[in-house]
Amino acid sequence: MERCGERIRLKQPASRVVTLNQHATELVLAMGLGDRLIGSSLLDNEVHPDLKAAYDKVPVLSQKAYPSKESLIGLGPDVLIGGFGPTFSEANGLPPDQLRDAGIGLFTVQCKGQKLTLDSLTETVTALGKLFGEPNAAERLNDRLDQRFDAVERQVKGQKPVDVMIFDSGQTAPTVAGGQGLADTLVTTGGGRNVFADLKSDWGETSWDDVVRRDPDVIVVVDYFTAQATAKAKIKQLRSDSVLRDVTAVKENRFVVVGLTGLGALSPRNPEVAGQIADELHPQP
Repeated sequence: MERCGERIRLKQPASRVVTLNQHATELVLAMGLGDRLIGSSLLDNEVHPDLKAAYDKVPVLSQKAYPSKESLIGLGPDVLIGGFGPTFSEANGLPPDQLRDAGIGLFTVQCKGQKLTLDSLTETVTALGKLFGEPNAAERLNDRLDQRFDAVERQVKGQKPVDVMIFDSGQTAPTVAGGQGLADTLVTTGGGRNVFADLKSDWGETSWDDVVRRDPDVIVVVDYFTAQATAKAKIKQLRSDSVLRDVTAVKENRFVVVGLTGLGALSPRNPEVAGQIADELHPQP
């Protein structure tokens, strides 16, 4: 099979797999295929409660960094599943040529430069079903995800979109979600309008003056373990900045804390995040 331009050649369905990012791990676990995992790494958030029991059965190779290529090769996996386009790179200590030479297949969840939509999640789950030789497991997961997205879409149908800023981090200048990433798609699905959708990237830097000009009604605050500041500290920063005192979201104290695993990556959490956003923007009576 081919994934993100990478040809993966297996004589039989993948049975010894290492997942290198949390969303990749949770996708496999949500398909009920945790018994195929011989290792996982990197957590951005707490493991989803529905998947914790399955996760605890998988050896954790590293939670704060990618495992070394030597340790991975020594495990003898047939496939490594990376979360992002740059996962397999010299910069991460995972040179793809050396991993291929060791007979390891390389599957990437999110292809480099890919515009992520809800269809991207469906396609990725289907591709994982093919990788594992489990198309029925993929179909079952896709059905569950579709049902949850349908419920969110019914909730926001006919509602006027609410202006939202998706704030990652930044003191001198804010890093926000632009219009090319999954965060933008999930905010739109949840009945919002990303005020920085015109940024031609998934994440980008802007200015606080621009935040004031665009005046979001709600600010989604991204939370993850490796952030320099906790979500609570980020909200405190936004509330205390005199430049932002007239921004509607700040005046009305409308902040939504969302984990990076479900907001910025293809994940079984995506419908849950869209629903969380919808509940804040368009609460049901």
